[in-house]
Amino acid sequence: MDTKIKLKLRRFVNKLDSIRGRHTELVSVYIPAGYEMTKIISHLAQEQGTATNIKDKQTRNNVISSLEKMIRHLRVIGRTPKNGFAIFAGNTSKKEGQPNIEVFSVEPPEKLNIRTYRCDQSFLTEHLKQFMEYKEVYGLIVIDRREGNIGLLKGTNIVKLAGFTSNVPGKTTKGGQCLSKDSVVQINDGCLEKIKKLHNPYVVKSIEFEKGKLLDSPVIDKWDTTKKVYKIITQTPRLEIESSPDHVFFVRNEKGIIEKSADELKEGDFLIMPEKIDVNSKLQKLNFKDFKYLDQKFAQFLGYFIGDGNFDNNRLNFSEGDEELVKYYKLFFDELFSLDTKVKFRESKNFYQSRIHSKELVDFLKENFKELKKSGNSEIPRAVLKSNNEVLAGFIRGFFDAEGYCAPEELSLGVNNKFLIKQLQMALLRFSIIGSFSEYDNKQNKYSDNFRYTLRITDIESLKNFKEFIGFSLERKNKKLDDLINKRTNRNNVRQIFNSGKNIRRVLENHGYLKENFPSVSHFFYNRREMGKSVFEKSIIEQIKDDKKIYCKLKEFLNYNLLPVKIKKIESSDNEIEMSDISVKNQNFIANCVLVHNSQQRYARLRDIAAAEFFKRVGDAANKEFLEMKNLKGILVGGPGPTKEDFLRKDYINNNLKLKVIAVKDLGYTGSFGLNELVDKSQDILANEVIIEEKKIMQEFFQKLATESDKVSYGKDEVKKALEMGAVKTLLLSETVNDRIMEEFEKLAEASGSEINIISIETREGSQLKDLGEIAAILRFPVY
Repeated sequence: MDTKIKLKLRRFVNKLDSIRGRHTELVSVYIPAGYEMTKIISHLAQEQGTATNIKDKQTRNNVISSLEKMIRHLRVIGRTPKNGFAIFAGNTSKKEGQPNIEVFSVEPPEKLNIRTYRCDQSFLTEHLKQFMEYKEVYGLIVIDRREGNIGLLKGTNIVKLAGFTSNVPGKTTKGGQCLSKDSVVQINDGCLEKIKKLHNPYVVKSIEFEKGKLLDSPVIDKWDTTKKVYKIITQTPRLEIESSPDHVFFVRNEKGIIEKSADELKEGDFLIMPEKIDVNSKLQKLNFKDFKYLDQKFAQFLGYFIGDGNFDNNRLNFSEGDEELVKYYKLFFDELFSLDTKVKFRESKNFYQSRIHSKELVDFLKENFKELKKSGNSEIPRAVLKSNNEVLAGFIRGFFDAEGYCAPEELSLGVNNKFLIKQLQMALLRFSIIGSFSEYDNKQNKYSDNFRYTLRITDIESLKNFKEFIGFSLERKNKKLDDLINKRTNRNNVRQIFNSGKNIRRVLENHGYLKENFPSVSHFFYNRREMGKSVFEKSIIEQIKDDKKIYCKLKEFLNYNLLPVKIKKIESSDNEIEMSDISVKNQNFIANCVLVHNSQQRYARLRDIAAAEFFKRVGDAANKEFLEMKNLKGILVGGPGPTKEDFLRKDYINNNLKLKVIAVKDLGYTGSFGLNELVDKSQDILANEVIIEEKKIMQEFFQKLATESDKVSYGKDEVKKALEMGAVKTLLLSETVNDRIMEEFEKLAEASGSEINIISIETREGSQLKDLGEIAAILRFPVY
């Protein structure tokens, strides 16, 4: 039954309900479908005879007159209509002694199955009111981990039956395990960002453990909090990471990889780091003079600038104490920019000052490389990090030219910028160069009262990789690097085999080898010491190189991209610091070179328990509301994210109700908005329902109002004018329109052949029509 029929029936019933008899003088008769009219007429004639016994004269006369008029009316009808018939008669006059006997009749919109005769002070309308209620309803369930709602769709009416809020803790407000907000995270495009800046749609690098390969993993969630701090410092290489006590780390032990929270870690445990990081780099556009793209030479200029340079409004300044380096970079700048670099020795400070006078270049750098700030706040430019390794190598070469040096035991670089040195430490992993981070108080230096941060490269593989991929611009410095490499032995406590000695011994024994075949490494086989990769290759792999099957297996161990890194010290503090953390798809990411967990293991368990309890409450309510509902046509389920599927997958609602689930929809909202959105998004399922028909016609009106405003009209006067001109294709009348006005507009519409739609106010669109003035129209042609 559409809204138009329902409205007419409601008007009829309301009119009957407004009539009151002085005594039991109002007659109501219901004739069921298929019942013979002659029998009803005969019965009413008998009732006329019985009415002569009524003592009150006025009541007696009114009842007899009502029955007489009713009989005449039924004889005119002749036969019972298809759906049956309801007829009412009685005195409607409000003046004493001046009766006005009226007859009212209606064919119900559906089959009438009851036969009734009654005289009373009011008409019997309950049987008609049943037809105004929608016989079939749909159950509605909208749920996520925070909120759940149970509702019904009855015709055009969405009824909220129950609402629930959960006790599931939210990450943003509760803030589970976290890292220091300045922790440096590896992004998939090469960028190195502070964790406090990360959010969706950032994509980070994470690890697939079986092969040790790097994967792209999107950031799903991010949260901030304040917590007590654990500072974890590893031995070789020296890495630092600060976390909350409950943050979970991956730890390598003899059984493989396990998980431990920071407060469970011990000195001597092995954290995990990647040996090499590959990123999704690409050429970066530059568009400066002849530079279409950022290339290696321009990047080298940027690296040298970040080490020794600064700028003012019109020029770039470089301060350098090495005369040979000053001469090299003067030629480098002059060739790169076709400019004449000015060099002057400042005797008072004992250094050379180089200047490039070019406002154009200064403005370009300020606009396109905003990371170039004062020395303590500069960062590696994002464009450099997102470029290929050749460009990044140029930047690092320039930086090391400015600030790097070869000491007797290490290649080092020191600055007073902590974030920059940590970025450099991670950027070098793209070349498999592993550096140790350290800091010390520099207050004894008369030129600086800042902390000094140093990156030290000591293992022979990293030194060789630096020489191969980066190097220095001056031959003198490259020779020192060669001397340093030549002094190093192949023993390596930085790059160690990830698999435990016991596990490797087991693999060898399964292939017929005994530990006695490798006498120099027996301690390793008992997990009494670690083994560097170079020693592993020489002492084990080379001994079985003719056995291809086991050789390939051991080569996999050698080339595995994860390294164990031993914890040297753990410092805890009761002082709380600002922290952040992210949740990523692959459950791990790389921060400060360390592979860290993000799943909030313990916290997640509490969330899961609370979620299960919440789902049970919602399920119990749905069972209570829907199980005994005989006219339930189906159940629609919706909600944001995957929670709705989790809810249905488990046994939170009765299996019989699960069979009635006819649609599962992704929503943006919960609550009352969610219930409405669920109905909106289920139009494919509810195509033949009254609410969808109303929504479609109203959506057509609002669409035309937005795009073809001359093809619609709204407001009483405007629509009436359009009706009188025959311009109305579809008339839209709110059910709240006054009966007299509605009849007037219906007659005008019928005269011009316009389609008439009565719109309920139970939908969002119906409420909007009411706010527009209750009357609107879709036009055949514009009216001016």
